[in-house]
Amino acid sequence: MIMCVKLVLFLFWSSAIFSQTNFSFSNPEFEDFLKGNFQNDHFEKRLIQSDEMLPAWLKQQISPDSLSVFLHKIISFRNRNTIADTVTEPDKGIRGARKMISKYLQYLNERNFSVIEQSEFSFDYEMCGRLRHTELMSFVPGVGPQKNELVIVEAHLDSRCEDRCDNSCVAEGAEDNGSGSAMMMELARLLSQVELKRSIVIIWITGEEQGLGGSRSFAVYCKNNGIKIKAVFNNDIVGGIECGITSSPPSCPGPIHYDSTHLRIFSSGTVNSMHKNLARLSKVLMENNKNISSPIQLDVMINEDRTGRGSDHIPFRENGFTALRYTSSYEHGDGNPDQPNYQDRQHSVRDVLGRDIDNDGVLDSLFVNFAYLANNTFVNAVTASNAATNFNVIPQIKATVNGTLLTIDITNPDTTAREYLYLIRRITSVYYDTIIRSSSTHLELGGLSGFQYYVSALAVGDDQWMSMISNEVLVRIVNAVKDLNSPDRAVELIQNKPNPFDEYTIIPVIVNDRSKIRSAALIITDDSGTQIQHRNLDLIEGVNEIFFELPYGALSETYYYSLVVNGDILQTLKMQVLNW
Repeated sequence: MIMCVKLVLFLFWSSAIFSQTNFSFSNPEFEDFLKGNFQNDHFEKRLIQSDEMLPAWLKQQISPDSLSVFLHKIISFRNRNTIADTVTEPDKGIRGARKMISKYLQYLNERNFSVIEQSEFSFDYEMCGRLRHTELMSFVPGVGPQKNELVIVEAHLDSRCEDRCDNSCVAEGAEDNGSGSAMMMELARLLSQVELKRSIVIIWITGEEQGLGGSRSFAVYCKNNGIKIKAVFNNDIVGGIECGITSSPPSCPGPIHYDSTHLRIFSSGTVNSMHKNLARLSKVLMENNKNISSPIQLDVMINEDRTGRGSDHIPFRENGFTALRYTSSYEHGDGNPDQPNYQDRQHSVRDVLGRDIDNDGVLDSLFVNFAYLANNTFVNAVTASNAATNFNVIPQIKATVNGTLLTIDITNPDTTAREYLYLIRRITSVYYDTIIRSSSTHLELGGLSGFQYYVSALAVGDDQWMSMISNEVLVRIVNAVKDLNSPDRAVELIQNKPNPFDEYTIIPVIVNDRSKIRSAALIITDDSGTQIQHRNLDLIEGVNEIFFELPYGALSETYYYSLVVNGDILQTLKMQVLNW
């Protein structure tokens, strides 16, 4: 979210200079691996699993029991604060956790038909008074001509208590983010056994809780060294199903609510955003790949992250790489323990694995649901595999409208594509309202109601893996009934999305004829008529999306926004604040 990014930049701008240089790897070959400078025969052969059968194999192999074992080991270090990293105590703190995971990676690499290299990545970035830091990463080499392109799957290993620099408290961080770190261990076990066209990098990030220092440093390293990254899948808080009292919006309705069937995807941008399209592709893949029976429903969120929050996908996006974040549908808290009477578990000593109700030394109630974590692991395994195997050609489309007939043509057909998915969404929808599967590069569609739509497409191979999504083209359907959005209007104000909203929404303005606009502004008032914002607009032809964030301390539940063109109010619409 924009507010969150600005906050992070403000707090850590003085530290950013330290993340530009002084990078080092403990494994001298690792930089060559990242750049694709290796021969395939340098590595042992792995499982040759057909692409068609790979999803079923992954689903069969993922083990909630393995995830439980991994998470128990991770939380046993009690405090994994970024600065709980002492040379004289190599088996304690985050250093001990890294050592434990490193030994496991070594075990995986020594198995027959399993390949996974590893290295520690060290960098300078001032966090909690310490400059030098280290994080662990692993590498599964690709075998195709795109082996120099990386698919990154990551989770932060560090944990925290109420004081983000306290390295002596009990900071198990079972849900935030032991759940994600355990998932990375399970993904290492699975993906080290299969051969994919692109290379996979699995990272246990450090410094997320102190300003994204670890991800920011590695993203800068990749940019500075020309590392090619296809996609970044960040996992932060992916094992809990319980709603807290203060969970950050957009989130859950309040305590005593549970959700083990949904997973949220946060990403940046809206129209023609590679980040948002990667999020949409994840959902399309899980729901439309004929070889996948998805146990989880993915929810594509409009925000880049929760309100006022941020995670390790953001630095990759800032440096030009396509990235998203997976996180649980419900969270136990907003991570702000400084607020009065904060009782939720997130960012506190209470973020433990579970509760021993009868004091017999055995946890009776777990706060991390391992079946849910296993399902989320499957989502990651499949979406990362798709990114590591999919087509090189991204479809490009043309879309035209004749009356109520929509025509879509793919202008660069992929000879390896078996069929195409045509994707249609209202401009107020984050995800697709209509998906049509066809073997043709030409589609004619009638019956859409009068509205503005974004149209795009993707290619599907024989094995059901999918390409990235094409450009989005704006089209307008006008039905026989006189429509407020008729094409003869120079500029149109559209209903905000989402609506109702919680603190953050987007107001679309469509410009059909820029030459008729001398000046434009947006005025927002509360339900008492008090103006709370006046914003001059520099509109462009086509779709303009205006971000609106509720002012701090705003109390009104209803707001009105008016579009003023050439000094006259053209239209006024109402928007509602979500009130749990």
